[in-house]
Amino acid sequence: MPTFRLPAPRRPALLGPSRRARWRRRVLRRAAAGACAAVAALLLVGVVRPPPPPTTPVVVAARPLAAGAVLEPGDLRVERRPGASPPPASVDEPGALVGRRVGSPVAAGEVLSTTRLVPRSAADGAPPGTVAARLVVADQRALDLVSAGRRVTIYADTGGLALVHDALVLGTDTPERTSLTGSLPGADDMGAGLVLALEPTALDRIFAGQRPEGGPPRVLAVVTS
Repeated sequence: MPTFRLPAPRRPALLGPSRRARWRRRVLRRAAAGACAAVAALLLVGVVRPPPPPTTPVVVAARPLAAGAVLEPGDLRVERRPGASPPPASVDEPGALVGRRVGSPVAAGEVLSTTRLVPRSAADGAPPGTVAARLVVADQRALDLVSAGRRVTIYADTGGLALVHDALVLGTDTPERTSLTGSLPGADDMGAGLVLALEPTALDRIFAGQRPEGGPPRVLAVVTS
């Protein structure tokens, strides 16, 4: 009686004894080794690589701005700049600057610090430990030589030694009194003044020379820087 034999299962091509099977196994081993090396390298880089440097948000000019421009929302944008702490006098919210006026030209991308803005009032620029004081100037034409940020030496208009040295000018004003026919005679010296940042002791020294009639003392200003 004839017997039947089941066909033997075929070995996968990778497990056979042929030269092609051995070559395939060798290629796979090399590919697996290369993949393992690549994964190990990536893991090592992830461990050794330092964390990204810290950054802080600051408001910068979105476009070039001319001196005296009033800031609008479209003039500003927020950028992240390197550093753990923001630059001095910078802000991180555009709303804090909208409506303010720049005191000098600003380039696109430049950080808009509060020191680049025109103070809301002259008193905003007074350094710590000083007060903002307005002094009547005897010679109004001398104010043509003075501007905010300058340093001046102050003398009494009656003569004598300097009352204050190296005082910071916060602002100037030259009000005029006019009539129907124009400026009144003597208007040039009516109320023209300087706003200075003064230490309280310096202010006391100036007003110690107040005029007998009760009017404010008049001073002469000499630009020193």
